[in-house]
Amino acid sequence: MHMAIFAVHMGFSLKASWNYKCPRCRQGDIFTKPLVLSKPLDMPKRCSFCNQLTEPEIGFYYGAMMVSYGISSWTFLAIVLVLVFYFDWTVNSAMFVVIALALVTYLWLLRYSRSLWLHLMVKHSPEEEQKQLLKRDEEPSVTKEEWKPRIKKAE
Repeated sequence: MHMAIFAVHMGFSLKASWNYKCPRCRQGDIFTKPLVLSKPLDMPKRCSFCNQLTEPEIGFYYGAMMVSYGISSWTFLAIVLVLVFYFDWTVNSAMFVVIALALVTYLWLLRYSRSLWLHLMVKHSPEEEQKQLLKRDEEPSVTKEEWKPRIKKAE
């Protein structure tokens, strides 16, 4: 109960953490796009909108390892228990399913645990979010009719 009040007070958003958005302004991406498999945790140094650090201090994401461990262990344990006791699977076949599921969800869980940890530790700023939304709305957008391709002039 106390943790729920704490999360509401901070302006915590599961949607923003799920979409890997900056916890402070909820506009910028906290991971570089597109995902490169050789660097799955590649993050910009700061949010491109509000300048929030994505790694506030050295070793900041050690807590994210515990978040990842908690999410994966309880989820996989629940899956194994349901498969074994409800569907009468053998333990070996249930473990095969869980290992396959762990391989498929590994990168997502790695990134999501970092995003969730950052969102739990950095306070949301509604003023910053409004400021960034207003700034985005004031910028002139280019419509299809206004867009013209860049043509290099022959030299």
